[in-house]
Amino acid sequence: MVLAVGQVCGAPSRAERAVLATDAEVFETVVRNEISPDPADSVASLRVMRVDSRPVTDNGDLAPNSARPTGFDLEQPVDSLSQASVARIAEQRKAILGDLRVEEGGPFTYPDCPGARSRRSGDSARASPDACPVTWRRYITVGIPYRGAAAAIVDKLRKLAPLPDSSAEVWTVLVGENSVGPSGQNWGQYAWLLRRDPQDGRLALVEKVLLSWAE
Repeated sequence: MVLAVGQVCGAPSRAERAVLATDAEVFETVVRNEISPDPADSVASLRVMRVDSRPVTDNGDLAPNSARPTGFDLEQPVDSLSQASVARIAEQRKAILGDLRVEEGGPFTYPDCPGARSRRSGDSARASPDACPVTWRRYITVGIPYRGAAAAIVDKLRKLAPLPDSSAEVWTVLVGENSVGPSGQNWGQYAWLLRRDPQDGRLALVEKVLLSWAE
């Protein structure tokens, strides 16, 4: 779910400042990685990209049965963030997108283009590739950072690569990607695992795990 954004009133609390600082770093890391796609994907580099500044709140799917790792945390669950906090996060994200010269906004709307976001999925006679854009476009949503390697993806990570050092600072964030182009549209939800590099102190992408997909 993408949260609606209202007006900001009053100064942020200490806990809110911690959320803002973490979100800014994780969000910028995600967007910079999306700007520079896999060199093997020649199509991705030609796509128009739009990123939604509003945070999505799907982190309940990431919650482990056991306690989270010790160390810095967001101090409050995502669903308890105030409207003021959500608005500040969105404003901060808009500023980051402006600095990176990335388009900000909501999803592209092509209701008659066949695929995941078509409103006519039950009416195949009306869905047509002719209703799709002639160039590929990507719409990205980014969740609130979650401290640690989320239990929901640990098993998948074990099959892909060794888990990151448990003593390192690690974050998980949900990223939604909707692509629409001449052949239709599709949607995928990914869990991104980010780890802080002890050498330069920056967050870097460790692994990107596909959680769900629709086309």
